[in-house]
Amino acid sequence: LASCAADRAIRLWAEDGNRAWACVAILTDGHQRTVRRVSWAPCGSLLASCSFDGTAMIWRCEDGVFDCLASLEGHDNEVKAVAWSPSGSFVATCGRDKSVWVWEAEDEAYEVAAVLHSHGADVKDIVWHPTDDVLASASYDDSLKIITQDGDDWRCAATLLGHASTVWGLAFSADGA
Repeated sequence: LASCAADRAIRLWAEDGNRAWACVAILTDGHQRTVRRVSWAPCGSLLASCSFDGTAMIWRCEDGVFDCLASLEGHDNEVKAVAWSPSGSFVATCGRDKSVWVWEAEDEAYEVAAVLHSHGADVKDIVWHPTDDVLASASYDDSLKIITQDGDDWRCAATLLGHASTVWGLAFSADGA
């Protein structure tokens, strides 16, 4: 279990044999401001984090030791959310700068696959479809966007309207329906 907080730390928790939970690691050498979100990769050995410092970081865990593998930079300011695709091939970030970034993960290197400016205000949350490389985003502009890959490009495939105020979060069902 990973958690993050305004203290700029990421804490890793594990349950011992007596059903008690304990903090087993603290990552403090990465972000300079509040750590907003953490997300485990499907492989279980990579953890992504994002921060109000404008960065996302990829941490690798080997034998219980965490090392920063990459710092993903490009957002103009606060990064609000980070999420791994179900394939583990992509990491998405979103932020106060009204953008959604898709990063391609290949051989421990992370390249920008797309930067989308579909929202008119802060992007508050992102979530991947549970089985497909389809991304959804939620925004202060009262909308949701569905983002899909079109060949080598990513595009906003649909805009969902209906909320009368900020859309703070979103979630696909377990089967993606």
